[in-house]
Amino acid sequence: MTLSKRWKIALGILGGVVVAASLAFVFGARWASRNARELVMKSLREQFHGDVQLDSIEMKMFPTVQIAGAGVAIYLPGRDDLPPVISIKSFTAQAGWLGLLRMPRHISRLTLVGLQITIPTGQPDDADESAAGANSSGGFHGAIMDDMHVENATLTIMPKVAGKQPQVFDIESMQAHSISGDGKMASHTTLRSSIPPGEIHSSGTFGPWNADIPALTPVTGDFSFPNADLSTIKGISGTLSAEGHYAGVLEKIAADGSTDAPNFSTDSGGHAMDLATTFHVIVDGANGETTLQPLSAHFGQTTLHATGPIAGTPGQQGNAVSMDVNATDARIEDILLLAVKDEPAMTGDVRLNTTLVLPAGAQTDVQNEMILHGTFSVDKVVFTDHAVEKKVNTLSMRSQGNTGDVPDDNAASEMQGTFQIQNGVMTFSELKFNVPGAQVRMTGTFGLEHQDFDMRGTLDMDASLSQTTTGVKSFLLRAVNPLFAKPGGGTRIFFRLGGTEKVPIYTLDIRHKTLEKTQNQNSGKNNTADARSN
Repeated sequence: MTLSKRWKIALGILGGVVVAASLAFVFGARWASRNARELVMKSLREQFHGDVQLDSIEMKMFPTVQIAGAGVAIYLPGRDDLPPVISIKSFTAQAGWLGLLRMPRHISRLTLVGLQITIPTGQPDDADESAAGANSSGGFHGAIMDDMHVENATLTIMPKVAGKQPQVFDIESMQAHSISGDGKMASHTTLRSSIPPGEIHSSGTFGPWNADIPALTPVTGDFSFPNADLSTIKGISGTLSAEGHYAGVLEKIAADGSTDAPNFSTDSGGHAMDLATTFHVIVDGANGETTLQPLSAHFGQTTLHATGPIAGTPGQQGNAVSMDVNATDARIEDILLLAVKDEPAMTGDVRLNTTLVLPAGAQTDVQNEMILHGTFSVDKVVFTDHAVEKKVNTLSMRSQGNTGDVPDDNAASEMQGTFQIQNGVMTFSELKFNVPGAQVRMTGTFGLEHQDFDMRGTLDMDASLSQTTTGVKSFLLRAVNPLFAKPGGGTRIFFRLGGTEKVPIYTLDIRHKTLEKTQNQNSGKNNTADARSN
């Protein structure tokens, strides 16, 4: 079969076009390879609106386009005072020719090693947040990332307050891919937690990158923190798991979540309990603060509510904690399980109003580093030891001058106190225990580690000593009634409380009784002198 002259001419032209196109392609590829550095830097400048530094780059064009580079740094324009907003130790990119020829262009795979993102916060004075968010898209705008893999990265949020420590997120790895042509990406990220140690897993979206104001780049997603070992924090132990959702922009993220530690315990108490929390938290990178609004903790029959900031202090390492901790739906026996090793000595409804402070620093020994001060009150106190409860009932009756049989019913009793915990010691500036007919007042300390008392106090009774008993004892006690007389009537006994929680030791405190008597005498003399002068 022979071809016509026209077909021969057509095939000749087509062959020439193919050869010409092939030559153009080859020479174009060679030109692109020779000018890869300038092409990549130009693309990065357009995408991120910044000044670009690139130490080295290599490009292979066949059979697919492959680019390898090192030493990437992207700076915000005109901000020589800041570190690069993005720096990359090394990268590799791969794309097929068909993917590059269509729009938007497709990058088959991008691998980044040693990625560091440093986000300055606080917008420029002339920045319009809404306008910036609408017109500042960057970061692979017009390109689709089919697969992006990141290893050993950090995200650092620089606070606008001078001297405050930045918030640093240690990223072990991230897998991401584009979900739109404007730079928005879906990602799965694994972050490292140092205290307590563990891995935080996050799945969500990132972007589009706000090239002019990176701090306003949006993020959203869900997170989980499984099986964190709390025993790495001195003073507590247990296994904690957390999960929740977050949304916002890089400089300010809100998160809602919950935690559960089914075997939580403190070193001072040693009792395992199920501690569950829910929280709403604001992570404000601009101010360098994380604010709980609030955190609610539930254990046993008790719920505590905490609000306040976790914030850096200019010139100091670490973050300080300062929170108001309150409870209106709580039980004293639950709280005692956190503080004492033995079973709780009492039960009752408790109201708590305190402030918790954990100074900035290493925070490796929570029990001894925290400062807790406030007030509490306990209603319907019942002692768990029947013998102790009977003694309290006896005290109530005898203090009222009733010497009859003691009933089995519990005396209506209550307790109030003002306290501070610091350096592992609970100091009571006032501790009161009331039953009908009697009131105990104490001040002093209780050591949480060794469970030891060093306290002084008074026992006030409505009745005189001789009225608390009958027969010969009552007759003999009449002689000492004046020694223990309380101003206004009744009895006042000064005592000391020592020993430990297991073996308390009570002794009479004659010294303070003598001191009170001397003070009363001096007061009486002063009053007499004032009366005469008038």
